[in-house]
Amino acid sequence: MPETAIVTGAASGVGRACARMLLAQNVRLALMDVDGETLKSAFDDSCGNVYRHAVDLGQPDACQAAVALAIQQLGHVDALLHFAAVWNGTPWDRLDSAEWDRVMAVNLRGTFFLCQAVGRHMQERKRGSIVLTGSDSAKVGGVAGSAAYVASKGGILGLTHVLATLLARHGIRVNAINPGVLDTPMTKAWPAEIKQLIMARTPLGRLGQPEDIAGVACFLASDAASYMTGEVVEVNGGSYFD
Repeated sequence: MPETAIVTGAASGVGRACARMLLAQNVRLALMDVDGETLKSAFDDSCGNVYRHAVDLGQPDACQAAVALAIQQLGHVDALLHFAAVWNGTPWDRLDSAEWDRVMAVNLRGTFFLCQAVGRHMQERKRGSIVLTGSDSAKVGGVAGSAAYVASKGGILGLTHVLATLLARHGIRVNAINPGVLDTPMTKAWPAEIKQLIMARTPLGRLGQPEDIAGVACFLASDAASYMTGEVVEVNGGSYFD
């Protein structure tokens, strides 16, 4: 496991599960989430080895400031495990420019500037691992997410490949996970019939749990994956829609 890491989206879902796995391995963490109060509740002052940051990743300056503070607090950053995202289900023909821009600002632009800030630091150290989060919706055209969400996650896959190519010479690995549909707060409001349909079409017969994704992310961040970069790992219960 890395000695230090930044985990985004850490207040709930996959980010929280991943942070807890890393803490169990005594990794020192800088945890980021837009919901500072929930983040504090999930990782209170009794948790050692943790620094909490309330940050809106849709603001590039906020991304850079949060990373700079995390580096100062941790001394160095070995890994970035990035799960923060916003989801929307507005139908394509009712999607307006403000909603489109917000989804892109957080999910795609925010991811790039977060990686840029962390990557510059890792470049100086000649080592590091970045784990990004795509979505199987980018491959199958969406399940319940809108065009903006699907497009933003498709962009993550392209970003994974280009950053892996550019940063490999500096000893930095960049990989991504493509989760299937997960049982998380993001999907809590989805209609039950959609979830049932998804489970019926999934060979393992269930929705994914946060720990299913977090475990793979921890592996990708570790030295056990030292010869993997530019890879998009499908974690979807065997679900490959036509």
